[in-house]
Amino acid sequence: MNNLELFLEKSALVGNENQILSSVEFENILSKESFEYIDVPSFNQLKDIQAGEAGIKNALIEVDYAIAETGTVVIDSINENKRLATCLADKLFVAMPISKLVDRLNDVADFIEERTADMGGYVAFITGASRTADIERVLTVGVHGPKEMKVYILNDL
Repeated sequence: MNNLELFLEKSALVGNENQILSSVEFENILSKESFEYIDVPSFNQLKDIQAGEAGIKNALIEVDYAIAETGTVVIDSINENKRLATCLADKLFVAMPISKLVDRLNDVADFIEERTADMGGYVAFITGASRTADIERVLTVGVHGPKEMKVYILNDL
C-alpha cells in the first residue's frame, strides 16, 4: 500500500470525506463555494475573519503536511484566526497538496521543532471531526472542533 492509499484509508476511518482533484478542479471549487475563512497560499487565497460568538460555518485551510500512517493533517496555527477557524468551523475543508504527504509522524519532527522553538508557536494535528464520549458515555461529534472534515487532495502540486 502506498502513502496515498494509506492516508485515504486512515482518513476515511474517522469519517472524513476525501476527494482527489487537479489544480484546475480545485480552482473551480474555489470559484463556486463560499467559504467564510480561507487560507490557501498555493492559490494566493486568503479570506481572514475573526470568529465571533456564532462561530464559523466553514473554513478552507491548506495543510503544511499530512501523515499517511494516521490520516492526520498538520497545520501551523500560530495565527490566532486560523487556529480559531480550524477549531470552531462546523465544516473544515483542507487542501492537501500531494507533495506534502509524508510517511509518519517522525517525518514532521523538524517542522514541529522549527515552528514551536519560539514561545507562542502552535502546530495543530487534525485527524477528523471532533469526537468525545465523556458526556454520559454518549458519542458527541463537534464539541471540541469541526463536526465534519473534507480533504481535497491536490494531485498535481
